[in-house]
Amino acid sequence: MEFIFCLSGYDDPSLDEETVQLLSKRLEARSREEVPGLWKVIDGLNAYAAKDSGREKRRRRYRIWGVILIALGIFVLVPGLVEPRTPVLIAAGVVGIVFGFLHFLPIGEKSSSAPAASRREAAKLLSQRRGVDWSLPENRTELRFDGAGLSVLAGEKEDAVPYGEMTAVYETERLWLLLYSGEKALLLQKKDMTAGELEKFVPYLQENIGKQR
Repeated sequence: MEFIFCLSGYDDPSLDEETVQLLSKRLEARSREEVPGLWKVIDGLNAYAAKDSGREKRRRRYRIWGVILIALGIFVLVPGLVEPRTPVLIAAGVVGIVFGFLHFLPIGEKSSSAPAASRREAAKLLSQRRGVDWSLPENRTELRFDGAGLSVLAGEKEDAVPYGEMTAVYETERLWLLLYSGEKALLLQKKDMTAGELEKFVPYLQENIGKQR
């Protein structure tokens, strides 16, 4: 099986919010690994809230839970700030605090909020890609996923990323975010796929990434 992409402009305004969503998913996944206890509380509160049909009761409970989540976030954040600092604990603490404050928003407005760190990183990621005119011959970039991994052909330069260096892939309506080699991230637009089937791309990556672990 093979999937080929030819990169094009990232000018669609809808990519801004979708990129934030992808980076928030990455942040959540990392914090779930580091502080599963905090996320067990968050998931439990959210599940309980979904069962509560009384709007006023739900609003009061949200405020109580918000205080609890802020306290838990601070509890995780403080150790992360002590030298030597632990970035993952800091991120997890911030997530807990953010989720806590979200519980003070009017019901129905929570989905539009995301950690400020995700928004800053998304803006930086898109700025880098929007600063390139992908239509120019010298900037033409082709990405090929096959049995060996990822091959990146940019001009006369070719790089390779084996599946063993890839760690995760996240998806939104128009985008995929592929993580590899530690903190590196590859933002792919679905419209840029020139060979392969969209619905088979993520399962194919996950299968091959899993084989290398």
